[in-house]
Amino acid sequence: MRVCLVTTAFPRWLGDGDGAFVGELARTLVQHGIQIRVVAAHSPKLPTYEKRGDIEVIRPRYWWPEHLEMLRREPGGLPISLQKYPLARVQILSFVLVHALNTARYARSCDVIHAHWTLSAGVACLGRWSHRRPVLATVQGSDVLQVPRHPIGAWLTRIVLSSSDLITALSYALKRKLCELGIKPEKILIVPNGVDITRFVPIEERFREDFILFVGSLIQRKGVRYLLEAMVEISKIFPGYRLIIAGDGPEAKFLKWKVNELGISKQVDFVGFQSQDGVRALMQRARVLVLPSLEEGMGVVLVEAMACGTPVVASRVDGILDVVTPDVGVLVPPKDPMELAKGIRTILENPIRWKEYSHQARARAVNYYSWDRIASQFVEIYRSLI
Repeated sequence: MRVCLVTTAFPRWLGDGDGAFVGELARTLVQHGIQIRVVAAHSPKLPTYEKRGDIEVIRPRYWWPEHLEMLRREPGGLPISLQKYPLARVQILSFVLVHALNTARYARSCDVIHAHWTLSAGVACLGRWSHRRPVLATVQGSDVLQVPRHPIGAWLTRIVLSSSDLITALSYALKRKLCELGIKPEKILIVPNGVDITRFVPIEERFREDFILFVGSLIQRKGVRYLLEAMVEISKIFPGYRLIIAGDGPEAKFLKWKVNELGISKQVDFVGFQSQDGVRALMQRARVLVLPSLEEGMGVVLVEAMACGTPVVASRVDGILDVVTPDVGVLVPPKDPMELAKGIRTILENPIRWKEYSHQARARAVNYYSWDRIASQFVEIYRSLI
């Protein structure tokens, strides 16, 4: 069986975090005997064609000169680049056309198209007259939680997903949002993103360090400002603890200013964007990972931390509710620094409870979120479509 993965985000180099979950899915599908061809967005200096082991990767250029390509310029995905760069809003039309033509061309020799995010599903459906292949759309979060807020975005999302043969959503929250848009529930299956449980593994407790970790794009909807405010309270109770913020984005300048305003510059370290190996090492050493998002399709960093045996504290919103159960961490209301601090304190103040959280977190990641399990589900879905 040959599958054409169509996506706007795919790892640009070994260890890159951009679209890492799509890369992991592709790698695991190959292990299940599936031939994989990827059509992804181009970034400056990347080849337009390469082979990564048994995976074909095609990245057609959509703008000339290529160093002006803006759509993958910012962490946080297309929505952030479109907000920040006026040229990106012009380039999106060229990108859609190039993406659609290349998808139509390279999907003809495949059995099924698996499109990640609604935009890629749209270009796959546009070329259906040429490739005549079934289209599976996977919605990831922002394409359902943000784009449909605008009437035109809601209309386009409804048209594209109604035209797809089948849809997978990362969480029940995303499925509910799709149903609210008018998508038939019988077309929607729940399949979360996974984690490589052979790489994201716990280390001995004696190697843990006294720090709290955030991993993600520094954008408003991640709610990092509320974590900083919570850190003021945490510093009073656990003065030896630091907060490490791994990631970059348009909110970085504001957040660094906020740290100084709150007087916690000695307790907070901004370490910038990290490779997958860097993220894993931080998760293995952290005492707790915090995801204070205002909205979240799933929160794959939660699953990665859990696989490392690291308890989690997260906002009680959207797809996070599917991931975080009471035995692996604590859920708190969004935008509430005091409750966030209370949740972190619950994890840190009781060593015996911490060990229980750690053990159950690893077990839940292994039992529900291994890539092998997720890839098996997709193989069955592909067969049903074919």
